[in-house]
Amino acid sequence: MDNKEVKCSKDMRTVGASSQPWGAGHSNKPVAEWGEEKGRRRLRLENEYYQVELWPEKGGAITSYRDRSSGIEAMWRNPWTATERLSVLDQPMDKGSDLFDVMDGSWFVSLPNGFFPASYFGAPVGTHGEFRSLPWVVEAIDQSDDEIVVTMVGHSVRTPLVYRRELSVRRGDPLMRWSESIENRSEMALPVAWLQHPAFGGALIDGAELVVPAKKVSVYAAKDPSSMQLEAGYSGEWPWVPERETGAVRDCSVVSKKGSGLDHSVQLSELSAGWVCVWNEGLGMGFAMEWDPEVFPYMWSWCTAGGIKQYPLWGEGHLVTMQPSTSPVGRFEDLADFGDLLTIPAKGRVTTTLSTGFVHHKQGPWSSS
Repeated sequence: MDNKEVKCSKDMRTVGASSQPWGAGHSNKPVAEWGEEKGRRRLRLENEYYQVELWPEKGGAITSYRDRSSGIEAMWRNPWTATERLSVLDQPMDKGSDLFDVMDGSWFVSLPNGFFPASYFGAPVGTHGEFRSLPWVVEAIDQSDDEIVVTMVGHSVRTPLVYRRELSVRRGDPLMRWSESIENRSEMALPVAWLQHPAFGGALIDGAELVVPAKKVSVYAAKDPSSMQLEAGYSGEWPWVPERETGAVRDCSVVSKKGSGLDHSVQLSELSAGWVCVWNEGLGMGFAMEWDPEVFPYMWSWCTAGGIKQYPLWGEGHLVTMQPSTSPVGRFEDLADFGDLLTIPAKGRVTTTLSTGFVHHKQGPWSSS
């Protein structure tokens, strides 16, 4: 794990405040371009292989990740958020509604409490944490003929944490390179549950499978498992998990068929390497992620195909997530009791790297191939 501060080159320019319409297209030279879509200011990054759309104002979210040669879009679109929202509704908050009111399907970061709402040293923090709902700042863009590096920063309101993300788009490289850093401004070391939360959907996942070098699969031991299709608290060999009602064994590496009515959330561990691919054999392509398993030793995965009949998806939605995580699934206070949290040193930081992109063979790693 690299704990050194990420340095920005001296010739980085600060991004201006003006917005322009999206361009009609570009050459193979890496491009960063501001634009507007549905009144929302976005930043588009692209090279000859892929096009990525960022929404800094909404937690630095990735709202689109598209393969340029095939036109395949990787990110899921929530059928219940035709109009994207930055704020929750003026309605009572319960059952994750602070997340679901604004969950459009984009890729966000979950910090500092993992999934469940928590009291973080007295600060109330909602479902999947605070950073997904904060406006991030595009601090700088470093641009050359061969590479663009975009730096985004999110400052927590309720904690002393600062999140810094650098995305590198290089000419001739099908993978986007990430540097992710959490800074702790306080005088005390702070434990966190930290994970990436991309949701994949569309043609990419139709008939797809998850390819990941994991040995173990677990299911969260919910106190009330009545809404779960898998056996709560189960732990065994990946990818097989018994169903709660029938005892039939489900292969959780298979992305459930759209409209099948299936739904499950699992946790993968004992990874021999930090990578995963949602692979579509029919398309001859997939989407892959690589990370440092010393930082993220777990991977969570939620797959639903019309299996949530009531709130929040009402029988719709077809998606799968691949979520590298520092911690197992659990409530923050339980994770703290069991020592399952990553510690950010007092007045220090933790930095790690990832690589992501469309691939044409399903076995990782891809960054070295």
